[in-house]
Amino acid sequence: MSILMDTELVAMPDIPFPRGMRDLMPNEALFRNELLKKIESVFQRYGFLTIDTPTLESVKVLNAKGGIGEDTKLIFETKNDELALRYDFTVSLARYVAMHQGLPLPLKRYVIGKAWRREEPQRLRYREFTQADVDIVGGDTVYADAEVIYTVAKALDEVGVSYFIKINNRAMMDSLLASFGIKGAQFMEVLRVIDKLDKLGRDKVTELLGALGLNRDQISRIDDLINMQGTNSEKLDFAATVSKDSSVEELRSTIALAESYGIKGAIKVDFSAVRGFDYYTGMVMEIASTEGEKSALGAGGRYDKLIGLYSVKSLPATGASIGVDRLLDMMGFSESPKQTYSKLFVINVKESNYKYALKTANWFRDKGIATDINLSTRNISNQLSYANSLKFGYAAIVGDVEEQAGKLKLRNLVSGDESVMTPEEALAEINK
Repeated sequence: MSILMDTELVAMPDIPFPRGMRDLMPNEALFRNELLKKIESVFQRYGFLTIDTPTLESVKVLNAKGGIGEDTKLIFETKNDELALRYDFTVSLARYVAMHQGLPLPLKRYVIGKAWRREEPQRLRYREFTQADVDIVGGDTVYADAEVIYTVAKALDEVGVSYFIKINNRAMMDSLLASFGIKGAQFMEVLRVIDKLDKLGRDKVTELLGALGLNRDQISRIDDLINMQGTNSEKLDFAATVSKDSSVEELRSTIALAESYGIKGAIKVDFSAVRGFDYYTGMVMEIASTEGEKSALGAGGRYDKLIGLYSVKSLPATGASIGVDRLLDMMGFSESPKQTYSKLFVINVKESNYKYALKTANWFRDKGIATDINLSTRNISNQLSYANSLKFGYAAIVGDVEEQAGKLKLRNLVSGDESVMTPEEALAEINK
């Protein structure tokens, strides 16, 4: 049998690579996969189901979301066949529900996967990105909204990040801004400026509102609103003096129910949380980190009009998404030391010991221990160097003596301790 020797690769100069996308090193990919498993376990634990939809959707289907204000200019279209890469998961869900009549409602759906947007790459913003979404189609508004908030919050609790949730309501903001004399096309222009508060600051937002033609009283009232301090109850009490529809009490009930679940992050009413108001119809939420750059970790809201774009019948729906790439960068996943899933690396002293080494490795694999084995013709020193570089916990060394005795030499690669023992004894040691 011929075993290839290790070779050193030299990259071609100027290999093209797509902008706004990235390769992951083994430690990064492993960290990412383990993170996604934790998130998925929460989604499953709280009753969300899986469906599967294509990576590609019809351009016509994707562009329909523009009918409720969503910017669809960033779609990656394929050549000639009127298809495009999905840019989120809600469109695919809405199309799916419209095409598959008779689904039991409410439908609780989760999906974890990649989406693509043709936007200018920048720090913490990629053209290819991973999202972890939960959505509920149907059900009572307050119950469904609270369940979505709770589920994404518990997923963040599970992975151990610190966060808080900014929450608002589209219908409530409609009433508040209308009371300031802001209606029609000007409404969305004002919201786009308000959305820049965290990025540009209070003074710049005031300047931009003035550029829209608002008078001093309107600007002052908006400034007071979006910078309002106080408890959630105090803020909602203020909103109730203006908004006479059900939106204020609906939001109050949603917050109370979500908090009763018991999540670690605080829920804060924030009148500046207006992202997605183009198509959100009710509750809107933004999840922000309390550490580091305090970047957005996710967002969501109620989108009762979306399914109606693809069906003669509209259905209420709500959902939220965790931005996995943002989460990974915030957690410093590139510094993760773990390189491999395997706990044990089996080393053969001589080539003639390889079959026994393979038998040993497969024995541990059958016992549920993730195990790797040397696949190159190299000495013990080089094999140990390889095992240490990938951060294995243990090495099992087998030579003529061990093979004849049906044993192995188990070395703890952290402490350096080693001892000759049976496979059963080694299994007990590794399982400690």
